[in-house]
Amino acid sequence: MRGGISVEAVEKKLYQYSGYKKRIEEQEKQIVELMDKKDVLAERMLRGRNLDIVRVMGGFASDPVFIAVQKMVDVYGAMIDAIRHELVDLYFKADEIIRLVNAAGLTDMERQYIQYRYFDGLRASQTAAKLDYSEGHARKIKNSSLLKICAVLER
Repeated sequence: MRGGISVEAVEKKLYQYSGYKKRIEEQEKQIVELMDKKDVLAERMLRGRNLDIVRVMGGFASDPVFIAVQKMVDVYGAMIDAIRHELVDLYFKADEIIRLVNAAGLTDMERQYIQYRYFDGLRASQTAAKLDYSEGHARKIKNSSLLKICAVLER
């Protein structure tokens, strides 16, 4: 632990990146699915009114199916808006981690270590093999990069 920011806390933050990216991917996929459903409903709504129109006071026609479909379109719109708000938050959190790593002044090797270990989710042994280093040397790269990131957080 250095001056209040522990290496473990930095690691925890870095590990969150892949979770954020996975959630972003899931949410973007869900938005596409909801938009498709919303479009189908909207198209149905625009095809024309049902022949079984109910007259209401004032002479305006009211189609219960049209109204139900319109409400469903509104529900899908609200769901999409909620997911978009969550996406903005997730993108901000992921970008914050990237900015933190970029501000740390890491060497190319340290960046690669961070990418493989924390962003891609490889185990320590896999990361060392990917870097073509021993696990002991890879651990030194890890410690060096985490200390540099700690220094950024302490500023």
